[in-house]
Formats: sequence, C-alpha cells, structure tokens
Amino acid sequence: MLFGLGVPVTGLIGGIIALVFGILIFIFPRIINYLIGIGLILSGIAGIVAGSLFIGIVSLIFGIVVLIFPRILNYLVGIYLIIVGLWNIFFEGLLIWGIIRLIAGIIVMLFPAILNILVAIFVFIIPGIVAILGHFHLLPWS
Repeated sequence: MLFGLGVPVTGLIGGIIALVFGILIFIFPRIINYLIGIGLILSGIAGIVAGSLFIGIVSLIFGIVVLIFPRILNYLVGIYLIIVGLWNIFFEGLLIWGIIRLIAGIIVMLFPAILNILVAIFVFIIPGIVAILGHFHLLPWS
C-alpha cells in the first residue's frame, strides 16, 4: 500500500520505522536536509566511480552545498514549485494545480522550515500511523 507522497509503508515494523523517522524530522527539521546532502555526496561518489563523471561531480557539489547551507534545499524546492506552478498556469492550462503549486512555493520561500515539517507529517508520521493501525486491522479498509 502506498501512502503520503509515494513512500511505501506497510506492516507494524514499517509503520514504527516511518513514525520514528517522522518524529525525528519533526523534532529536528533540518536533519532531512543533511541526509539528502549526504545522499547526494554518496551518489556523486558512486557516479564518479561508475564512470559518470559529470553527474557524479554535479551531485557531489550539490551535496556539499546542501551540507554547508542546509536551508538552500528548501529554497530550491520553493523555487521549483513556483516555476512549475507558473508553467502549469501559462503553458499547460492547469489553473488549479498551478495556483496550488505557486502558493505552496511562495509559502516555502517565506517559511522554509515548513517544508521539512510537512514532509515529516505527510510522508512519515501519517503513513506510519496508518500502517500500524492497518496491521491491527483498525482501519475500515484493512
């Protein structure tokens, strides 16, 4: 079963792990930025070792920048949401989705830490609770 933003969380153990990660991110919101930075660095190193020099170097540089300036990741997501929202509105005719993405991008730009809290809640905590409740058959569809 897929919940949240596509993070697969099932069963008691998966639910507990997701819940713990969500609570940790909720308590320490920037931890996810550091984990993404470390992931980018490891991905860059793996890319370089595998012979994908350009992608490896770009990933390595982005990982280092995210580790040095952890909030930059949130601003990049905010900028991305604004650009995609404008694209949706003006080039794809998706007015509602465009406005939603545009507003979300502006909110993230004004309050960058909110992104990490929303990720904690919607990607980890809620799916973790649903998985735990589903394990004990406490949900109508379980």
